Amino acid sequence: MKHPKKPFVAIIGGKKIATKIKFISKLTAVADYVLIGGGLANTFIQAEGISVGKSLISEEDIGYAKQLLAHTKKENTQLVLPTDVIVGNSLESTTSEVKKITEIEKDEEALDIGPQTQAAFGKIIDEANTLVWNGPVGYMENQEFNRGTDFLYYSITNNTHVTSVVGGGDTLSAISKKEYLDKITHISTGGGAMLEFIENGTLPGIEALN
Repeated sequence: MKHPKKPFVAIIGGKKIATKIKFISKLTAVADYVLIGGGLANTFIQAEGISVGKSLISEEDIGYAKQLLAHTKKENTQLVLPTDVIVGNSLESTTSEVKKITEIEKDEEALDIGPQTQAAFGKIIDEANTLVWNGPVGYMENQEFNRGTDFLYYSITNNTHVTSVVGGGDTLSAISKKEYLDKITHISTGGGAMLEFIENGTLPGIEALN
């Protein structure tokens, strides 16, 4: 966080912005790119005035999303949102369809990043020298919607020159049975603690040891 080798890329997924607002704010001050996926992305897309159908969004976080969009412009950080998504009619859908974010119907949910977004995210990951990833970018509990998260994982492990830090409970669930885990520089099993450490630069346990 103090002297990262650039480009520094942060990937942030999951559902709620409120629990990650300080984390995202801290990263935007340091990262060159912040890639947003998962339910988090839906709230940002809605904050830009684009309807996301019945996708999961956090209404109370739309104000935060607008603040962060303005903040990243000020910090000269590129906040990259999905341009296409995989939609279904419910979390249990056994069928899916690729849609541009402007084409999501009222009865559809965005449940994963689409192939165009995967390609854009993959290109940025390939060039990264420092990378932090917290949160899946799709509803990975359903195999129909876990391709985006898998793609990001393999993109990171294929980058041989990156210092990568991956953490968060859901993220670990997504990658725990994967091959190439040794290609990740550091895997944090403490989800909330990892966020807090990046936000504050220390933790109570570290302070006690000091």
